[in-house]
Amino acid sequence: MSKTRILFDTNVLVYAHDAASRYHNDSAALLLQAFQQNIQGVLAEQNIIELYRILTNPVAMTGNALTPQQAQTLIKSTYLNGNFEVIYPNFSTIDRLLDLAVIRNITSAKIFDLRLAALVLESQIDHFATYNLRDFQQINDLNAIDPPSLLALLGL
Repeated sequence: MSKTRILFDTNVLVYAHDAASRYHNDSAALLLQAFQQNIQGVLAEQNIIELYRILTNPVAMTGNALTPQQAQTLIKSTYLNGNFEVIYPNFSTIDRLLDLAVIRNITSAKIFDLRLAALVLESQIDHFATYNLRDFQQINDLNAIDPPSLLALLGL
């Protein structure tokens, strides 16, 4: 039986590293399942870029931003070490993204969330772990779920 494939949204990754966040415990617990190989953790290349942006931003990190070197080290050692599958968009993903954007009348920066949704739909992901459920509602077959609900679903 294959492992459950879960794509982690960037917000889950950030909260897993932010011990002061009220979402930290559930995010870290879900991430631990990927580290322990109980689930197949999946990241979009977009998540890696977004994570770097947030980790190095002094406003987002409330004065505790990482240096570029620290962010690179954290990302490489934590997410690019073989524990996670990294997926990339292709022509089909972009085609689906544009179709979804027209159907949902998406404009401006909301296209980036929709890009993740299209990638999830194209990549046979079982669940999309995110705290940003509102932006992913009513996208058929997306299976967006917050980490506490996902942990419960997995019996953890």
